[in-house]
Amino acid sequence: MAQHAILMVDDEPHVLKAFQRVLRKAPYTLMTAGGGEEGLNLLEAREVSLVISDYNMPGMNGLDFLRTVKTRYPHILTIMLTGQAEMQVAIQAINEAGVYKFIQKPWDDTDLKITIQRALEAIDLATERDRLLQKIRSRDAILKALERKHPGITRVERDAEGYLVIEE
Repeated sequence: MAQHAILMVDDEPHVLKAFQRVLRKAPYTLMTAGGGEEGLNLLEAREVSLVISDYNMPGMNGLDFLRTVKTRYPHILTIMLTGQAEMQVAIQAINEAGVYKFIQKPWDDTDLKITIQRALEAIDLATERDRLLQKIRSRDAILKALERKHPGITRVERDAEGYLVIEE
């Protein structure tokens, strides 16, 4: 699959540096933004697979930012980073912003890597599913066109044991 780009949005520079440090050897393109507006500007300029955003940020909070991401870029998977585990925020983030997963601050480096890897695998699987569905639709259209041109050509007859019946 193509190399993924990940955008991390947090107003704390040391958190962004820690994120870059943890994933410095990962085969992803890493981008960071210091707030929601900056993050949206980066999304306009570059294709991104995964967005990780802090919840508690000045200006545009993480929930508002991820809602906007979901509206403008529904194909992007999102993860919310939070220092406080508030159930109401979690419910809103899932229902309103379609958040894939929550990560509690401070995070465990191994858990962060595994969560990102699984999120990107989910993206790859969805991409492959969409590709295969398109292929099926294309082939189905060809079969329908053949059936219109030659009625009965796509009909298959089988005997009682399930073998194909071929008529001469």
